[in-house]
Amino acid sequence: MTTPHDDESLAPEIFVAFDLETTGLSPRDDRIVEVGAVRFDRAGNELGRFQSLVNPRRPIPARVQWIHGISDADVADAPEIAPVLLAFLGWIGPAEQTFLMAHIARVDAGFLGAELGRMGLAMPGHQVIDTLPLARKCWPGFRGHGLDALTAQLGLDSSDKHRALADSLRVRALWLALQDAGRFEPRVRYAIGDPTRSELIPRGWDALTEAARAGHLVQLEYSGGSRGPAPRTIAPRRFEHRGGLVYVVALCHADGKEKAFRLDRIERFEVLASVAAPPPA
Repeated sequence: MTTPHDDESLAPEIFVAFDLETTGLSPRDDRIVEVGAVRFDRAGNELGRFQSLVNPRRPIPARVQWIHGISDADVADAPEIAPVLLAFLGWIGPAEQTFLMAHIARVDAGFLGAELGRMGLAMPGHQVIDTLPLARKCWPGFRGHGLDALTAQLGLDSSDKHRALADSLRVRALWLALQDAGRFEPRVRYAIGDPTRSELIPRGWDALTEAARAGHLVQLEYSGGSRGPAPRTIAPRRFEHRGGLVYVVALCHADGKEKAFRLDRIERFEVLASVAAPPPA
């Protein structure tokens, strides 16, 4: 069987935890107002910081200002996104040397990709590790797994919440806490891409994507659910994002029903390429 990402080791030695503050939740309609990041090595030693406000050239809604505290006046004299984004990409370094990480990484990867798309620039090859599914798997009994909830329950610094640099420092601290707990295998990660042109699909799950396209069955070992760790056979259909997590939606052959399986809970899988899956009922 294939272990997720067993063909993609964490080769880079440099990590960058980053966060974006925006005018809203839509990469298509909203814009970035702040970029913050912290660079560190495998041991957690800090190697540098990046922080810049961004003028989005549009008003920041009052409800959003209430969350991150960034006002129109704060960004009035800030640079626009192009020089900030180019400086940020230069600061993080090439993809073969650096892994990025963010909490609910699809959102941050999508905002970066949308801005690059509007600038007419090619997407960089960096992968963005998602710390949300790692935290959910490591601490299933926590009251919540948003960054605020994890900050409170893990005793992380809660000052200056919802500002890009402060949240980046919390993501770094979360990553180190996951390492200490021995649960930090990054099974869900994204390439930076423009979600206004195509859906962002997690990297390293190409075999499941191809199985869905070809109509092949997949046998997987899954931690969680009513059946426990027993192997199960599924016919994958598509990926879905719910509450910051990513699922593969598939027809489960044990009961003939369509179910959603969290990617971070898939321990191993094998594509049964010689067997065609039946069409959905």
